[in-house]
Amino acid sequence: MLEDEVEAILRRKALELSRKLLVSRESGEECPRGVVQADRSIFNELLGKCRVVLADFWAEWCIPCKMVDTLIRDVARRYSPRVAVVKVNIDENSDLAFEHEVLSIPTIIVFHKGREYRRFTGIYPGLRRELEATIRKLVAS
Repeated sequence: MLEDEVEAILRRKALELSRKLLVSRESGEECPRGVVQADRSIFNELLGKCRVVLADFWAEWCIPCKMVDTLIRDVARRYSPRVAVVKVNIDENSDLAFEHEVLSIPTIIVFHKGREYRRFTGIYPGLRRELEATIRKLVAS
């Protein structure tokens, strides 16, 4: 008897949560502001929740990654909360790096509606211009 009541309560709560999730996605709930340090669960949550996600795959020991960090923070300042900006430390999240075929760092991947849209590897003179043009295009669409 008690087990049936508990099961009914659990079903009702699961239905409430799924409805809330659907409403939040449809209402265009804002993505987090600023730069988020992401592990697998946060990364997957943001891919499902935000239309545009910029992921910076990096490592603490990587000098070019530190040079790109300023650009990443500028993008977050300009485009948050329309764009989720996440940093994925490949030493702590090697499974994510492997899954997304990150072979060298820094690698910046822009996702649109949960799918990879464009990838930037390394640091080079036109990186800021190309990255911002890509983001502006996706935010406007």
